[in-house]
Amino acid sequence: MVKADLWHEIHSRFKLRESKKSIARTLGLSILTVRKILRQTGPQPYERQKSESALLSRHKDYILRRLAAVGFCAQAIFEELRVRGYTGSYDVVKRFVSPLRAEVSIEATVRFETPPGRQAQADWGQCWTKIGGKKTKVHLFVMTLGYSRRMFAVATRDDRLPAFLRGHEDAFSHLGGIAHEIVYDNLKSVVLERDFEGSRFEWNPIFWDFSRYYGFQARPHRPYRPQTKGKVESGIKYVKRFLRGKSFESLDHLNACLLEWIMTVADQRVHGTTHRKPAEMFLEEKDLLLALEVRPAYIIQERAVRHVSKDCLVAYETNRYSVPYRLAGKRVEVQAEGEMLKIYHDGELISSHARLAGSFQNRVDKAHYWGIFKPAKPSAEAAPPDDVQVRDLAVYESLLEGGAL
Repeated sequence: MVKADLWHEIHSRFKLRESKKSIARTLGLSILTVRKILRQTGPQPYERQKSESALLSRHKDYILRRLAAVGFCAQAIFEELRVRGYTGSYDVVKRFVSPLRAEVSIEATVRFETPPGRQAQADWGQCWTKIGGKKTKVHLFVMTLGYSRRMFAVATRDDRLPAFLRGHEDAFSHLGGIAHEIVYDNLKSVVLERDFEGSRFEWNPIFWDFSRYYGFQARPHRPYRPQTKGKVESGIKYVKRFLRGKSFESLDHLNACLLEWIMTVADQRVHGTTHRKPAEMFLEEKDLLLALEVRPAYIIQERAVRHVSKDCLVAYETNRYSVPYRLAGKRVEVQAEGEMLKIYHDGELISSHARLAGSFQNRVDKAHYWGIFKPAKPSAEAAPPDDVQVRDLAVYESLLEGGAL
């Protein structure tokens, strides 16, 4: 690249009738460079040649397939390409991914409308408001019908599974029926695990049983596609605007005001997308919802999902409880029932403990470790060497009583 001051220097010297060879010799340039600059009408800006690396070109199809799955992360693509034998630099990958990521940020989409009674969307939101004169964070459960945009919302103290399921039941009662399918984000209350591409997932067993109990189909949306449940996202923002700057005597007072506002304002407004009132459109779909049969409320027995550590202990509320050693490294479900703590694996009760009152304590059942410490039966062919110390099981039991393994 020739800088502007060098260009002007060469042209000035040439106008003063200095020879090209002299200019080249004085400035330390080749005669060809001087001739080239003299043919230019002005300083030429430097432009990087836009050529795709030959090392990267054979991986182009793979990159295009994987970009959406890794969230258009150049570093993730670079690490995967290294495994596939790519020997180029990260900067080459970054330059290739950057314009593709920019295109996604302005990607157009098609609005998806559902027929009456077919679909609803549900999600949590959070906001701060004043309750009893104190600034309080509340969690907002919102459900919106996909066709009419009629909604239900309730504020809770937390967003745990019991509140999530109770919010559903309150919404079903308010709407007088249940949509055939309900779309969710990838909440732990709905899905325990999901692969990065979203093709395989594991349901939360309690939520799955709840959906079967009421007969609707749950559908978690694909990762990195928040617009899939854009109707309920808009509903959450709408509820937050109602709560902004207001104060309430209690949480019950907040929910009473919220329900009145939904029925008198939210349901009666002309919706910005449908250009009709949700209450009027609801008349077209209320008979197409699943009937809300007269049945007892779903009995919620919250089970917390935990992984068993290598020392065969399960953490729950700052304390730890033992399970049979064969479950080390596996996932179990912990359910508190009064003063007892019950631990399940694949639906089978595998351990029960009295709940500890303090914190950072261990409740250990020595029988859970007997398989680890059971001595192997000696054989006549392979007797233990004389220098190996054989300990009695009482030694290990004393260790367990002290809480150490």
